Amino acid sequence: MTGDFNLFDHPAFGDDPNPNPGRELVRIIIFGSKEAVRATIHDAHLKNFRRVDSWSPLLPTPDPQVFMSISTEYRAMR
Repeated sequence: MTGDFNLFDHPAFGDDPNPNPGRELVRIIIFGSKEAVRATIHDAHLKNFRRVDSWSPLLPTPDPQVFMSISTEYRAMR
């Protein structure tokens, strides 16, 4: 990967005002081949960890063999 790539410049990391007091936005990122990312998303769903629809479409990275997907959910904070 090159030094020019900044993950946090991706739109998924844009400022999103929290419309839900008492809840916080949490993101999880998976990196890997298309097949590995898809399989991990489905495994997370089968384990009731994350819903399949909480993940972004596969996103490219500077390495043409590596993709990523970002899961975004609000979590209740105590």
